[in-house]
Amino acid sequence: MKKASFAVFTLFMTLAALFQAPDVHADSAAIANGSSSINSACGVTESDLMAIKTIQGNTSLSYADELQQELAARRNLLSKTIQCAKTGAEQDKTAIDNSKVSSNLESLKNQWSDKLNSAISYYDLQLQKINDTGISGTEAIAREVFTWRQNNYAPLAENVSNFIMWSDNQGLFTTAQNRLAQINNLTDSALFSQNADVQNDYEEAAVSLKTAEDQNAAAQNAFAQSLAPDQTLSLIKKSLDSLSSTYQHFFDVSNLIQSLLPH
Repeated sequence: MKKASFAVFTLFMTLAALFQAPDVHADSAAIANGSSSINSACGVTESDLMAIKTIQGNTSLSYADELQQELAARRNLLSKTIQCAKTGAEQDKTAIDNSKVSSNLESLKNQWSDKLNSAISYYDLQLQKINDTGISGTEAIAREVFTWRQNNYAPLAENVSNFIMWSDNQGLFTTAQNRLAQINNLTDSALFSQNADVQNDYEEAAVSLKTAEDQNAAAQNAFAQSLAPDQTLSLIKKSLDSLSSTYQHFFDVSNLIQSLLPH
């Protein structure tokens, strides 16, 4: 997702340079950087990026021919760019739709899917405008879509990515809960129930897992409240860090139990 998003971001930045450049020499760096950074899946080639500059620099063209050809090149590049953005949104929607979540999270999952569907519809609407717009109109559409994407789609896509990662992590917590239950059965046995070291190690593991679960639940609440992506990602990372500590405690208590078993 992030790689595709960067490709589209680069495309829109390049469009801004192309559509607003006052002469054929301006913003060549943006064009060069754009052509080297764009994902080929977008269908935009270096010739697409250079077409407008080439037309503007062709002194053999009449003013009317230059305008006509430049408009066609602008429309082509803008269409490909928005189509690329739409394809990315469709891929994100497929990813969220295919993610496996528990029944109590289906509603939240569907909310993300609906938002992505609205984004796809937005891109379709912008695509429909292109063939009826002129030179200044192509610039206006590019600017509008770029601003909308940065303010609306970018945080949505990041949260969708975070949600999928979070949902994939739930199996790790289930495994940890099962592991803690297994260790509890051992620590409650007659052989270890009175051993203070064993009991302390078990309690540390239990507390660590509880912390991880609380942070995991906080991440779920953050999604439900549509908090900023960096906030949800931070909570996910904290929960995984705590879960890692939990497994270290599992390792410690298992080693201690092994050392106390009769040889």
